[in-house]
Formats: sequence, C-alpha cells, structure tokens
Amino acid sequence: MPKINITVNIHESIYLRNPLETTLGKTMIREAIILFDEIGFENLNFKKLAARMNSSEASLYRYFENKYKLLTYLVSWYWDFMHFMLLMDIRNIDDPRKKLDTAIDTLVNALVSTATPDYVDQAKLHAVVVENASKVYHTKDVDKLSKEGYYQNYSKLISTLSSIILEIDKTFVYPNTLATNIIEQSLTTEYYLEHLPTLTDTPSGEFDSRKETIKMVTYMLDRIL
Repeated sequence: MPKINITVNIHESIYLRNPLETTLGKTMIREAIILFDEIGFENLNFKKLAARMNSSEASLYRYFENKYKLLTYLVSWYWDFMHFMLLMDIRNIDDPRKKLDTAIDTLVNALVSTATPDYVDQAKLHAVVVENASKVYHTKDVDKLSKEGYYQNYSKLISTLSSIILEIDKTFVYPNTLATNIIEQSLTTEYYLEHLPTLTDTPSGEFDSRKETIKMVTYMLDRIL
C-alpha cells in the first residue's frame, strides 16, 4: 500500500520554529518520541536528547523553549493524526452507533504505517500519549495556554466525537463531557491495565490491554447511550 500524505496542523504558539521544516527538526521529533518512551518525561532533558542526536543542546532550543513544549507538540501531533484517521474510518458508515464503535477502535488501535511519516514511530508515540497526555493539560498555566490555542487539536477531536454521540441521541445533555471521558478513560484504562492492574477488573491469564480497553469503553457506552 502506498504512503498516504497527511498534513498535521500544530498551533504555532507551541514551538519557536516548526521542527517539520528541517531535517534536524524531524530528527528531533523522531528521537524525542523514542527517548520519551524509553526514559519518560521526568528523566528526559535537552542535554540527553542532543547527545542522542549527536547535536548541540543549543540547537534544540531553537525549536522549543523546554521539554513541556516539546511534549505538547507531540501530543498535539498525535491528536490531529488520530482525528484524520478517525474521519477516514467512519466516512462510509451511516449507522451512528457503529460509527462511534469504529471511532473508539480507531482511537485505541490505529497504528497505520502507511499513514505515518518516517520520523514518527506511531506505536511509541501512542505509548508516550497514554503515559503523558494528562501532563499537557494538568498545569497551572492551562487557562493561558488554552487561550493561546495549545489544545485546539484535542478540542477538534472531542467535537467530532460529540457530534457522533448526538447522532445516536440528540437529547443527550452532556455530549462533550462524554466524548472527553471516552478518550480519557481509554488512556487511563490502558495505562492501568499495563501498570496498575489492581485498579481495574483485569481478566485472568494473558490479555491484550487495548482489546480490554475497547471492551470496557464499549460496555460503559452501551449502559449510557
């Protein structure tokens, strides 16, 4: 299958220079995803990232002010990519319930190598988002950053899910809240299944955390909608 060209839009307030405009910037994105996945947000710094890239620390600061901005960029990229994949997967579906089930499956499982550029390891980026997405929003500066457009890609995804919910039940009072909970619960459940299983209803024996996440979210929605 040929590569699909996808244009991902990131709000310019997140970066100093768009890393996708240069080879060094794309290398930074690629290696940052791998390093975030390997050592985590808390242990990553630009000195370690620069060493991994055989570059200078100063050159990385030309793109982002700090590692929080870098993480925000990666999470924003992920949500815009996932929104595109979701729209692609539901485009020929008329039944709104099936549309929502497909959307959930896409958001938890979409790892499409033909759609992902070479500088993004989608599987590792998914793991980074599962572990760190909440750090992007849980910050003292959230109100200021929201006004600057930091979270517009996430909001766009929520809006699309909300519209599907209203297709199922136009009288549903909290579509945006439910849409947000679908995504947040999916991330939290996958993380807990993999790392804190006592906080979940973990099945006995070996299991696929993503399949279990989809089952749980779908079960909850069947009770709500």
